Amino acid sequence: MAQKSQFGIADILLVGLILALAAGLRTGYLVRCADNASQAGAFQVQDSPPPLHDVPSGTTFRAQSAPTELDALVENLSTSRWFGSLAPFAPREEKTAHTAPGYPWLLSLLSPLTRGGDLDLLVRWLQCGLGTLTVGCYYLLALRVFGSRTVACFTGILCACHPFWILNTAAINDGVLTTFLLAFCCLMGARASATSGPFASFLFGLTLAGLSLVRAAMLPFAFVALLWFLLRSRKLERGWLCGLLAFLGMANGLAPWTLRNFQTFNEPVPIVNTAFLHLWMGSNALANGGPQSEEQLLEALVKQRREKDAANASTVETLRKELESKTSQSERYRTFARPVGEAIRAHPGRFLENRLQAAICFLLGEQWLAERRMARRTASADELPRWMVRYHEAILQGTVLLMLGLGLLGWRWTARWQHDAMPTVLALIWVPLPYVLTHAEVLSGPRLPLDGILLLYTAFALGCLCPGLARYLFDGTAGLGPTDRNAAHARRRA
Repeated sequence: MAQKSQFGIADILLVGLILALAAGLRTGYLVRCADNASQAGAFQVQDSPPPLHDVPSGTTFRAQSAPTELDALVENLSTSRWFGSLAPFAPREEKTAHTAPGYPWLLSLLSPLTRGGDLDLLVRWLQCGLGTLTVGCYYLLALRVFGSRTVACFTGILCACHPFWILNTAAINDGVLTTFLLAFCCLMGARASATSGPFASFLFGLTLAGLSLVRAAMLPFAFVALLWFLLRSRKLERGWLCGLLAFLGMANGLAPWTLRNFQTFNEPVPIVNTAFLHLWMGSNALANGGPQSEEQLLEALVKQRREKDAANASTVETLRKELESKTSQSERYRTFARPVGEAIRAHPGRFLENRLQAAICFLLGEQWLAERRMARRTASADELPRWMVRYHEAILQGTVLLMLGLGLLGWRWTARWQHDAMPTVLALIWVPLPYVLTHAEVLSGPRLPLDGILLLYTAFALGCLCPGLARYLFDGTAGLGPTDRNAAHARRRA
């Protein structure tokens, strides 16, 4: 395809206005609905980190009445420089790899900057900035992939006003950071594959590693995206250099954590060692597509053992002691490997039913299945205007309906653009897959990073509804001058 129009003054003005809109909405939410960023916000759309099932004696956390695993990880990293906490089924604090290290490491690096102040306050304002940069990434991605300022503007406005992202700005969790990294790596992948840029290639690989370290479920997408880029680089000028730099970027990003895990557990663990635990959580007899407590996981294991052997005397307490007796954390979680296989063989229909439940929970959240609500209200919601409390669910559910309807339609209409938009196509398949094979969450946290891709295709569908633009979007010549467009048509006719 011929070279598309370059980024110009008009784009600088447009992206500036869109970034101002995004920053204004997020700032307004933090000021009005999160008490100047000092609270978690009036509405939550991502699950909070799990609470500690036991607080070690003599441990103090940063002004938390109910400390979570994230608090413990940040505390240990900040004070003792070790990544450890009370992991699931652990009898005491230990070095762990049960969760991705990226977000706790970021908070521990920011902690000294607060000097005894409120770390959460600083994190929320930084997430406000990251959310704004995410909007800019998607504007630039739409402009590069589709070559249309109209589609790019639609994308930027939709991302700036996306209510899920605005509400999640106040959450102390990995949603905002993961969303930004996914947007940035898609932008760098599209740029590097189009321009053969060495620096963009290295950033693409490095961002894939960062994305995986922040959220372990992104690791399959990262590997597939890197493989796609290595195959694409064979047709690029200096492609060998671009492919090598992308590989080195990802390898160097993952190497330190992988080496730490090997030294700790004496086996290769790329990110986390809880794969079998999450597979069991999504495949046992009590699975409902969402997360489960330790008690529920053990109850399901007791039930399965008694189905297999009626005389089995296992109880929840004996199973807990059996797991706590294992000194190796990885060995503890591998205990669930055989039950997963047995559950699939014994009840294949239930396994497929669980996969369908997990897919629905990924898109809508388990809470929507149970209560038909996508957000969780907090006490501060009572102080908001009545219209916001009354209509917030309608806004959220209408947004999801719009994304899934127009987004999938827009993806179908991008047949001419798949070559340029391949990172986003891979994300649509590989980001949901780990959750569908295991489980999602109570709220929409697993889906939030993918919303940007769906909004990108929603914007394309809206562009296709514009009479003067639809023809060029459908035939893949938007952004080309008349001469290049005629040449492209001539090549297709030939």
